[in-house]
Amino acid sequence: MEARSDVDKREELSGEAATSKVRALLARFKAAMLVTQAADGGLHARPLTPAGEAEAFDGVLWFFVDDRSLKAHESAGGVRVSVLFQNDNDNVYLHLRGRSEVARDLSKMRELYTPVLKTWFPQGLDDPHLVLITVDVESGVYWEVRGGRLRAAAALRTRRGNLARQPRLTSCCGRESVG
Repeated sequence: MEARSDVDKREELSGEAATSKVRALLARFKAAMLVTQAADGGLHARPLTPAGEAEAFDGVLWFFVDDRSLKAHESAGGVRVSVLFQNDNDNVYLHLRGRSEVARDLSKMRELYTPVLKTWFPQGLDDPHLVLITVDVESGVYWEVRGGRLRAAAALRTRRGNLARQPRLTSCCGRESVG
């Protein structure tokens, strides 16, 4: 089968270029689906709103949750999770994969807190069960659809343990390029 140049276009981004691309994509989404794995191996997905501004993305996503929730229990201890974003109006989709932790970092919570969170947490930052799920993004893929055709899919990969956080972003049209 002959490769079509408009489908198999491939682009490699790394470092700040890759992080900037993810920041730009995140700005196009209002909510996400956090996917965790249950003790029996089943998958659980639930909607959450990322905390903080997309422009501040540095490879870590943050979500406010109740520490008694299933999502908190299934996200603790560095387990693998997925975070899915969908914007049907712009035909843009993003799937990020990484390792999650649950933390009660009051400094970070103050930085990320907004009054709208009182809807779910009436006590605000004084709620003893309010915690953050952090997702250290390791890889991902995005799709942009224009004119009814899949125009771009990309993969983001970070190197664990590298303090410089050097992600690698790969794009190719028509199929996901990372496992």
